[in-house]
Amino acid sequence: MLGSFRIRMLVVIVIAALAGLSMQSEHSSKKIVEPVIRYVMKDYGVQENIVQYWSELKINKNAETVPVSNTTTLQQPCEFADIEREYGWHWNEESQQQEFFPAVLINVEDNSEVKPIYEGRVADISSDERGKTVLIDHGGSLYSSYGGLREVLAEKGHEVDKDTIIGRTSQELYFQMTSKDGPLNPNKLFEQ
Repeated sequence: MLGSFRIRMLVVIVIAALAGLSMQSEHSSKKIVEPVIRYVMKDYGVQENIVQYWSELKINKNAETVPVSNTTTLQQPCEFADIEREYGWHWNEESQQQEFFPAVLINVEDNSEVKPIYEGRVADISSDERGKTVLIDHGGSLYSSYGGLREVLAEKGHEVDKDTIIGRTSQELYFQMTSKDGPLNPNKLFEQ
């Protein structure tokens, strides 16, 4: 349930806000919250960790910083005409309810070459009613999936780079990106 980092962070923020409000009020909950905060600060070493972190910041303030991200850029998997369905919530006229679409469905020219968005290893090749699908493991729990292929030119287990042609399309390409937390939004990759 609390597997997602965003959900855990939200829970921590809500708990911290409630504890802060409780401490500022003269409500009886202050009598419960205050000893708990003292216990956590003392027995879990929070105060010592903060002091140690702060002193290391002062000592290492001239140290070389490490960038949070690198210059890795993702490329579009192929040329496309338009987007048939974007990632996200959509109203389904048939079922008369909101439905989540975890990928992007794009209209492409028949027999278009498909390349990976980034280098990686072909983790799986499968088939379904839409056609063939290639799954690429980019490392770091990042995967991309290319579905609706008429022809697959890659082989399972092989390394691919951004110039490798992994397959050819029919008239649609189903593209999905996932991480350990689930599907990722690739809509920006297809902005024109």
